[in-house]
Amino acid sequence: MTRVAALLLLVAACRERVVPADARVATGSAAKPVVATAAPESPRLLYSGGPSSFVDLVARSRHGVVAIRAGSPVKSGPAAMFPGAPDAVADVALGTGFLVENRGVFVVTNDHIAAAASELHVVLPDHSEVPAKLVGRDTRLDLALLSIDVPRLAPLHMGNSDDLQVGEWVVALGDPFGDEVTASAGIVSATGREAASSLLQGAAMTYRMFIQTDARIHRGNSGGPVLNAAGEVIGVAVATGDRTGELSFVIPINRVREIFDALRDYGQVARGWLGAMVKPVTADLATDVALPQEHGALITEIKPGSPAARSGLRAGDIIIKWGEQAVDDKSLPWIVASNPIGKAVAVTVWRNKAALPIPVVTEKMPQ
Repeated sequence: MTRVAALLLLVAACRERVVPADARVATGSAAKPVVATAAPESPRLLYSGGPSSFVDLVARSRHGVVAIRAGSPVKSGPAAMFPGAPDAVADVALGTGFLVENRGVFVVTNDHIAAAASELHVVLPDHSEVPAKLVGRDTRLDLALLSIDVPRLAPLHMGNSDDLQVGEWVVALGDPFGDEVTASAGIVSATGREAASSLLQGAAMTYRMFIQTDARIHRGNSGGPVLNAAGEVIGVAVATGDRTGELSFVIPINRVREIFDALRDYGQVARGWLGAMVKPVTADLATDVALPQEHGALITEIKPGSPAARSGLRAGDIIIKWGEQAVDDKSLPWIVASNPIGKAVAVTVWRNKAALPIPVVTEKMPQ
């Protein structure tokens, strides 16, 4: 086989396509093949079998990404992640944040970033630097809320992290040094929803409850937005290390929604605690107990001295409503956590083949 013939076979195997450099293409797992003709100038080679480009998505979203800086150099920031740099290198760069709107425009970032310095600054998309005020912190979720006094900012749109599916494309954006927005792409490896029920026992939140992705997340883009293919924020990036091959984690944006008002208005989050362990309701169980619908959260254990014990809840009860809201084993932990502490709520359980209302008063979740 001649070199020319071998090269033609290689090109055919790669299934390359030539499209104009300014072609707008769909992104995401549902992206369809793009049919395009050769352009006379600046062509790009694209490969079929995946998203053609995230260029448009990044361009549409960069206006909402900001850099977080310290008032004076701190150690072990993103400047220390470069190959050969000592771990204790000092720099003002801390990480990334992004703009959201909720009765004002605020900056969301990681708590470990905001806690790294007493004086914080935000570098806006136009590269101007403004002072930032720490409004609220949630150390349990590693979230912080900052405020800046700048009019006419364009926040990012928040999506629904509960709609995420394993295998869906996501893009993590960062701006660690305030000079250029960086991007990394990957797929959702795990949604974290299956681990949510462990929150009910008051244990510390773990990364099992977070979205897992193979998109690269390091100290530089930690605190930045993670977007779905529609450009909606579905989570906040969290850096657990800088070694390649480590798992990357994302705080679901729905968890941010649930605590946003508390951070903005009170500066902290006081989560409710029930003290019950639950698991899903199966079809067989629903049939055995004559439950009309296969839904709810089956109580498997009651913690002694807990609000659940004092309210009269029992192992074997199926919680079907919290107030007026239908629940299951995945939604119940977060609903309980956001319930006002010390306020009675009518909980409907299925017991002895009938619905039974039980008043429950939650307490502050143990640390």
